[in-house]
Amino acid sequence: MMELLAVLKQLWLLWFMLLFTGIVVWSFWPARKGSLQAHALIPLRDEAADAFGAGFERKR
Repeated sequence: MMELLAVLKQLWLLWFMLLFTGIVVWSFWPARKGSLQAHALIPLRDEAADAFGAGFERKR
């Protein structure tokens, strides 16, 4: 039973590493570059200034 537990622990680590690597590769795939850049610009949009009212001046 202890040997089975040791094997399952190793497989869990292997599965987790494969999952993590797959997510990283999927998110940084070159075809997704445009969406990543669009998501990076979300905090810099002017829409946030509109939510706070006229206290913030817009740069044009």
